[in-house]
Amino acid sequence: MYTLSKDTEITNIVLNDVIAYNEKYKGRLKRLGDYYIGKQDIMGRTKEDRLKNNKVMINHAKYITDTNVGYLLGNPVDYQVGKNEKGELAYNIEPVLDAYKKQTINDLDTEIAKDVSIFGYQYEYVYANSEAEPRSCEIDDDNAIIVYDDTVEHNKLFALIYRPIYKGNTFKYWDIIFVDDKEEIHYKSSDKTLRKQGKPKAHAFGKVPLICYKNNPELLGDFEPVISLIDAYNLLQSDRVNDKEQLVDAILCLYGMDFDDDQAEMLKDSRMLANIPTDGRVEYLVKTLQENDVDILRQNLENDIHKISMVPNMSDENFANNSSGVAIRYKLLAFEQNIKNKERYMEKGLMERFELYNNFLVKMSKMQEVPIEEVDAVFKRNLPSNDFETSQMINNLADFLPAETLVSQLSFVKDASEEVELKKLEDEAKPSDPYDDLFKQNEIGDANVKEDMDNDSQNNQMDTDNAVNV
Repeated sequence: MYTLSKDTEITNIVLNDVIAYNEKYKGRLKRLGDYYIGKQDIMGRTKEDRLKNNKVMINHAKYITDTNVGYLLGNPVDYQVGKNEKGELAYNIEPVLDAYKKQTINDLDTEIAKDVSIFGYQYEYVYANSEAEPRSCEIDDDNAIIVYDDTVEHNKLFALIYRPIYKGNTFKYWDIIFVDDKEEIHYKSSDKTLRKQGKPKAHAFGKVPLICYKNNPELLGDFEPVISLIDAYNLLQSDRVNDKEQLVDAILCLYGMDFDDDQAEMLKDSRMLANIPTDGRVEYLVKTLQENDVDILRQNLENDIHKISMVPNMSDENFANNSSGVAIRYKLLAFEQNIKNKERYMEKGLMERFELYNNFLVKMSKMQEVPIEEVDAVFKRNLPSNDFETSQMINNLADFLPAETLVSQLSFVKDASEEVELKKLEDEAKPSDPYDDLFKQNEIGDANVKEDMDNDSQNNQMDTDNAVNV
């Protein structure tokens, strides 16, 4: 986190210092990006020409990231607001949701979550397009930085989006977009000069429109803590293949035998021996492979990778049987807790985006202001569900919880309130059964007869009491 005093004057020195601070992390970001796409250390291993050098790369890094992202955002995020006393939505958030739909914001969420998982953080820039509509795009981590104030609250002061400009192989200057909570300014900055390009452009977002999505407080990627284990696993598997291949090319040892050049060439071509003397001996010099020990080491490395990253091995036999929903959740407990933490940080970024969109649309007179605390981002896990078990649970709780709450537990229901309303309308539209009216009339008749009988009994009792008194 880069911090400055609120009163700091924006100078060439300040901007270059901020950029220099961000450039320090470029090597780390490249290494993490390479590991995700399969450019891992094992692929660069070299050996002497005569030695086998197989390069086996099992991409655990990609598996860890893709599993986390799929579990977190396999189902799109849903946005909800509460209801007022009349049972109506307290606020209208449709203008924001419409802006999301126009740019398929769910795809952007997935890309952001993937990069957050890889690099530990990711930037999103919110801007207005040519039609005065709010839009969002990703900004590479090594081309952007947010500067905060030095108070305990660490409020955003401004953000920089920049790129280096070269002439040939010679660096010339930084092309910089400076943006704070009011305006956007375009600069060109070199070591010696700072030149403003054009006039400042005011924006209507009300805050600094650059959002930083975090993976965790330390800004670590999901597979970053297990890179050494990944390297060890790849090395082990590569050497296993090398050893197997070297067995084929085992050294032939000849004892008590002499060969001239022609005989040696014949032996090489035919791979057969003839006329072995009685005192001669032939055998291959090979290395004994302890496959069981190697396999135990491989399993231990793999288990450590999954344990430290908290991403389960879905090919494990523990997931092969038809376990109940509760049993599966116990197996995924550590994974679920980690995803909960990721969800909390992701939600913070999504709410920041919602607020920026809301501020913009309010300024454009396209919606009313919505308090951000009244909006909920709902994440739905992409996990196989047992709807039969859920239906039994709903049936057991029908007398204790609202219908909307119960229906929302079903995996195939997207909008519980809509489904409950549709069911209510269907029930009202059903034609009445004439037998129902008949039974109701009988019930009313029986009730009247019972009432008459009770009255008669009461009158008889009063007559008896009067006779006794007389």
